[in-house]
Formats: sequence, C-alpha cells, structure tokens
Amino acid sequence: MHKPIIYLDNSTAAKPSEKAISAMLPFYTTHWGVPAVPHQKGQELYPWMAEFYKTIYTSLGADKEDHIILTSTGTESVNHVISSVYRDVTVSTGKNHFLTSSLDEAPAIMAMGRLEPFGCSSKMIPPNRDGIITPQALAESITPRTALFSLSWANGLTGVIQPVQELAELCRQRGIRFHLDATHVIGKLFYLLEEIGPDYLTVNGDQIHAPRGSAILYIRRGVQTSPFIFGSSDQGGMRGGSLNVAALAGFACAIREAVDCCDLLCTEGARLRNSLERGILKGFPQAQVCFNSSERLPHCSTILFPGISNEALLFALDRKGVCASIGGGNFQQLALMLSAAGIDSKIAHQAISFSLSRYTTEEEIDRAVDIVVNSAKQLSKLSEKVMQ
Repeated sequence: MHKPIIYLDNSTAAKPSEKAISAMLPFYTTHWGVPAVPHQKGQELYPWMAEFYKTIYTSLGADKEDHIILTSTGTESVNHVISSVYRDVTVSTGKNHFLTSSLDEAPAIMAMGRLEPFGCSSKMIPPNRDGIITPQALAESITPRTALFSLSWANGLTGVIQPVQELAELCRQRGIRFHLDATHVIGKLFYLLEEIGPDYLTVNGDQIHAPRGSAILYIRRGVQTSPFIFGSSDQGGMRGGSLNVAALAGFACAIREAVDCCDLLCTEGARLRNSLERGILKGFPQAQVCFNSSERLPHCSTILFPGISNEALLFALDRKGVCASIGGGNFQQLALMLSAAGIDSKIAHQAISFSLSRYTTEEEIDRAVDIVVNSAKQLSKLSEKVMQ
C-alpha cells in the first residue's frame, strides 16, 4: 500500500480549503444569477457580495476608499497593472521605463517585455547576495522616465522577504508607481498596508488555499487605473464580464482563513520548516540552506545538494512521493534566481525548494527528511561512480 504524497510545493499551488469550496457551492446551485441585471435573481446577490468584499478589505487591511477587483488569476492582475500604467502614465507623460527584479515571476517580466514594440524599455534589478533588492539598487536603476516598479513582496521559492516599506517610500519620493505582489506573504507575514502604501497590490488565490481561478487586484484610492478587460459595467467598469460571485465567495473565505491562521503558520510552520532543514543537514551534511541569514517566510526553504543535479533529485523525490520544486511555470527556474543573487551557476543547478502549508504535519516532515536524505545519498554515490 502506497503512503500518501507529501506535498511540499505550496508556493506553486496549495490545496483549496474545504471551507472555501463549500462557500462557493450555493452560487452554483441556488444563487447563480448575474448581479448586473435588475431582476430579483441578480439583485439577491448584493448582500452576499457586500459581505465577501468586506471580508477581503478587512483581511488585506485596505481602506474603504480603495478599490479591489476580482480577477481570474494573479497573472491577469499583474498584467492589468502593467498595461494600465502604460495607458494611464506612459501615453500621457512619456514615462516609458519599467522596473522589476531579476527574482520576479514571469507575468511581470513578460508583460513589460510586450511593451517594448510600443517604445518602452524595462530593467530587472539584481539582488544582493542575501537575495534582497536594496533601496540603493533601486535608486541606481531609476531614471527620469521610470513609470513603474513591480516587485514580489517575497520570493515563493527562497522565502526571502524584501524591504518593501523602504522601496515604497523611495518610489513615492521619485513619483513612480509601485506595484507589490503579495501572493506569497498573505497568511505568512504580519503587516500594516497603510504603512507600506503601494499603489497596487495583487494576490493570486492558488497559494492561499483559494479555489483555482480566483485572484484580486487592489488599487489605492486616487490612483487612476484603466480597465484591462473591457466589456461591461461590472466591478465599477474596471473588468469586463459578469462577476464570478462563486469565486468571490471562495476567495473571501480563503483569505480570511489565511489571516486567521497566520499565527499558526508563523510558529508551527517555521518549526516544521526548521525541522526539515535540520534533519536534511544532519543526514546529508554536504547540504546547504540558502539565505538562512536573511528574513524569510516561515514556510519556505531552498537547499543546495552539492554534486547532485536538482532535476535528478526532483525526479527521485517525486518517484518516492515527495513534491518539491525547482521553479518553472509562473516562476523563473530556481537556478536562474540563485545565479542572479551571485551563486555560482553550476552550484545553483543543485538547489531544491520546499514550501509547506498549514496542513503540513510533523509526520510528513519526518518522512520527507528520510526520503530526501536517502535520495541525496544514492544520487551522490551514483555521481561519484560516474566521475571515476
């Protein structure tokens, strides 16, 4: 009998919460109307919608004058930000320079690249050896034509948290719009949104145990933002298409649960993460934990396994029931991000990322340690034989 899979790839996608899925069901079976229409079947949705939005605003710490749009993915939310800055800032002012980091995810990098045929340019700011985008590095990258700086608050593979308050303040001083992707910090980090003051903030539902196909875009009050998808008056005319009330219900439930469980993940999650690291280092002393001197999210760890290809180790772990990550999908390859932080390229291709969730158990971590250590030892011996 096979043991259950040990899922340690929660930064790519986390298991949807059962409560969130349950919260959605009435809007598929009973309250399935379209809120934009004037008859009873549409209008009955408004009290529910008001409650769901209130939950999201409260969970984020947003002001009632701010604007929140429900989108289908975090990718859509990020693209909305970048395309609207082009239309609302670049076209009218000529500011055509866009900034992100070389650690950031594909949506921001690719969306900025698509603006190049329209006369725009972009730059990826390199981190220091601690995986941090420093205010000095940002200041050196800003030009008089910079319109936007887009940044992931924390990296979902390494867990490194960026000094966003200082970066946001620098953007305000220079008159640059600041977009913060908070996907990986919701429910894992305590913060006050008003102290940071981003112009835009995005959250993808996949990583906070929300249903697939749910995400949000927060827009600070007073920030001019044009629609990305045109076609209807839903959500204040900011996103065409009928509002997906079921997804709104699921996302609201999930973000409330994530915030309510923040204490648990910051303590128990960090304890299990540390236990995973200690167990691997004890069983395979050659291993090295990356960025352990930096401020990290409590549930993420990137570990180097010298002499072992990360692809080979990832495959071996998968065969034995452990799900981990080396990047891909929305993420850049982990090796590229580590190389950008100054780690030798050859060594960077020997790193694996593990990300826990509030559902991860101590028994799973103990099993994972045994599997990782045994797999690393086997591959290390094989590598030695090949080298002889």
